[in-house]
Amino acid sequence: MGGNTMRRISFLPVALILFCLPLWATPEPGEEEFEQAMETLYQVGGAVWQPNGEWILFVRYAPDNGPSRIYKIRPDGTGLTAITPEWYANPVWSPDSTKFACVGGTETTDELYVIDVDGNHLRSLGYHPGFLGFEGWSPDGSMIAFTTRRGDGGPYVALMTGTGEEIRFVCTGYSAAWHPSGRYLVVEDSVGNGPVTYLFEVDVQTKQRRQITFGVGCDSVPVYSPDGEWIAFLASARWQPGTRGSPICLVRRNGNDLHVLEIDEEDYAYTAPSFSPDGQYLVFGRGKWVPTDLYICRVDGTGLRKLTNFYPDGQAKGQGTLKVAKASFAPKVNAKPSAPAKPSPPAKPAKPAKKEKKEKKGAPLPLLAPPIPLKRH
Repeated sequence: MGGNTMRRISFLPVALILFCLPLWATPEPGEEEFEQAMETLYQVGGAVWQPNGEWILFVRYAPDNGPSRIYKIRPDGTGLTAITPEWYANPVWSPDSTKFACVGGTETTDELYVIDVDGNHLRSLGYHPGFLGFEGWSPDGSMIAFTTRRGDGGPYVALMTGTGEEIRFVCTGYSAAWHPSGRYLVVEDSVGNGPVTYLFEVDVQTKQRRQITFGVGCDSVPVYSPDGEWIAFLASARWQPGTRGSPICLVRRNGNDLHVLEIDEEDYAYTAPSFSPDGQYLVFGRGKWVPTDLYICRVDGTGLRKLTNFYPDGQAKGQGTLKVAKASFAPKVNAKPSAPAKPSPPAKPAKPAKKEKKEKKGAPLPLLAPPIPLKRH
């Protein structure tokens, strides 16, 4: 794949927000300030909480389509470490917390990899035409969902094994996330090829889909809570700046109790949220004009806490000198292209392993307040 693809993947989390930005967060006064921020400020996004609760992976993007890099940080804000070279992005954790899949390469080439949590032992997943981005590892560890375009169609959500062998297409749409049961995916998609996106739940086995959100729409980047009962997502048209809230929303899986997360009244930009393993916290990127730092809050919007304080030169205020993992990245593997996925009768998904159920309880999270219930109306 070419460098343009890498840039498209790298900026996907931010681009999804900006797609409907005029509906909710056009800077005032400040179109000039906004454009300047886009051209000069580093942005963060793609935050994903490790299933065992120990680390959070995220990506920092250089301005003006510059290089991206994957970092890890603990939930208490310590241990900030760059664990990949430049031009790596789009990390998704394996359910056993030992490794992650990501996209990497150089300014002109892209590859798909699996990397250990310490940044070592790079394994190629081969070449996949039309690849747009990783979406998530299945709860039993047997499959990785990804988004792709093939020919004139798509985007499609498809499945590959942990070694890169493509399995099948599942549905149209993008920004897919696995239900803890491993049987369903929640995706964002439009209705009748319209410009507005909503959330849908798709049965991986039958490929039947059910619409979850309605109304003004512009709903994107959904993720299930660890118990599978709630979905957090960005809803750029459902919050009016100047009122207490945020573009982050929560909705029950059945479509009830949709509400914005009441964080504050600031007209800030956000990136996709990710649940903590115990379901009590969310992590996301946030910033005045563009998302420049990582934050954590409780699932009711209280307890907002900043995890990073980045300077434009890549250092982090108050967190000491930025660590860079000395990973010995292996030479790229010239893997044979895998055959394009073909629609076929889906196999019955494997049941989540017992080991994963134990891990879903999550490790103790340092410096975080006691659990509180999700907001209900």
